[in-house]
Amino acid sequence: MKLFYQLFVSIFLGVLLLIGADSYLRFRAAIAQYETDMITSAIQDGKSISGMISHVWRESGEEKAIELIHDASEAGGIDIRWVWFDSLAEDALANLKKEAQLENLLADNIVSVKMRNKNGATHRYTYVPVDVSPGRKGALELNQTLFFLQHYSRNLLLHALIMAGLFALISGIILYIIINRNIRMPLGKLMAQARRIGNGEITAYEQIVGEGEFAKMSTVMNDMCSRLLIAKEKIGFEHDARLRTLDQLRHTERLSTFGLLAAEIAHELGTPLNVVDGRAKMIIREELNPQEIKECATIIKSQSERMAVIIRQLLEFTRCPKQKASNTNVGLLVKQIIQLLHPMGNKQAVSFELDSLEKSECTLYCDATQIQQVLINLLMNSVQAMPSGGKIYISLTNPILPLFENEDGREQKYLKIRIRDEGEGISKDDLAHIFTPFFTTKGLGTGTGLGLSIAHGMVEEHGGWIDVKSEADNGSCFSVYLPMQETIDEI
Repeated sequence: MKLFYQLFVSIFLGVLLLIGADSYLRFRAAIAQYETDMITSAIQDGKSISGMISHVWRESGEEKAIELIHDASEAGGIDIRWVWFDSLAEDALANLKKEAQLENLLADNIVSVKMRNKNGATHRYTYVPVDVSPGRKGALELNQTLFFLQHYSRNLLLHALIMAGLFALISGIILYIIINRNIRMPLGKLMAQARRIGNGEITAYEQIVGEGEFAKMSTVMNDMCSRLLIAKEKIGFEHDARLRTLDQLRHTERLSTFGLLAAEIAHELGTPLNVVDGRAKMIIREELNPQEIKECATIIKSQSERMAVIIRQLLEFTRCPKQKASNTNVGLLVKQIIQLLHPMGNKQAVSFELDSLEKSECTLYCDATQIQQVLINLLMNSVQAMPSGGKIYISLTNPILPLFENEDGREQKYLKIRIRDEGEGISKDDLAHIFTPFFTTKGLGTGTGLGLSIAHGMVEEHGGWIDVKSEADNGSCFSVYLPMQETIDEI
């Protein structure tokens, strides 16, 4: 959970930085105060001794005063010695000049500076001027080692680091508990809820208790789930209604096609009916021997079977069966459709030419009823496009093409059903609208404008598409592309 750790680390570093800054300032203040106390102590000691030294110097002489300074140095915790201004060591003189304190010292002011001794150790030297001679100036030099200051600094720094570390650790634990409880856990629940919603589980979930933003967000998400559930049910209902309407439209289109075929097929039934009627009259009116009666009965039977086949094809076409995909020989299906449309073609002097299917793989896993309706619609359009007669060329091939609406370069084997006629063709203006529902260029009573739209939808349901090429007065060519899939063994 990156947000949680980013938030925790940011707040923890902020707290740690704040504690560190406070500890550093406290450390610097403590060191400064310690040094101030050292200087104050040295000045007080120097002042208390200077009066006594001045008196002894005037009364008993220089030697007795120096001895007294030596005794005071041994008795106290500060190293004290007498120095003449004109004989200050070069290092002391350099440091005084560097610190700009030499003028103060010559003006009989107390001066305190840090200097390194001959051993390289840093000491604090405090100079307290003493008036002992009118012609020569001198001062008490109080030498304080900074070893204890350094020791104090280390202890103070260690103490500050330990306290800062403990405070940061305790603050970090408290922050972790608070953030984990108030941010990470609620946020984790909301993320899990969002994932479930993304996966389609839009039922209401456990509400986050509280008055915070996450609790309000949880309430909003549960309300959203309720609205999504209602919308899903509504969409499902509308989808079912759409499918029922689409099925009704498809069946209506089949019945419309049946109406156009009925007249042509009625004429086709006339010939076998006349044969049956004539043979039956011969049996009734004429005295025939058993062999002749048998021949008449055979002819009647064959013509009856011919009529039964035509009627059965019509009935199968007009039924509205349940959609079911199965292994279908599309080549055989095309032959049956040509046979069904043969009477209509004969009436308009239109013939069908089917290329050899020996080199093509025609078995396809599809809904045979839908493919039948697609092909009948396309072939009837071709017949109606040639009122003066002509020829319709049908071929089945297996091109290998990129997958439909696919960009990754993969290829797929297709069954291509090509239907080309010698009719009037389709104008450029009409070509862009031929798959639009209820668009038709046919006369009243010869088309609903749904045929190509329904055919286009059926082909897309099978993962394919319809390609159209046409020019006015040069015929049209419809190519149906259906992806080849592995056939499934039917039980």
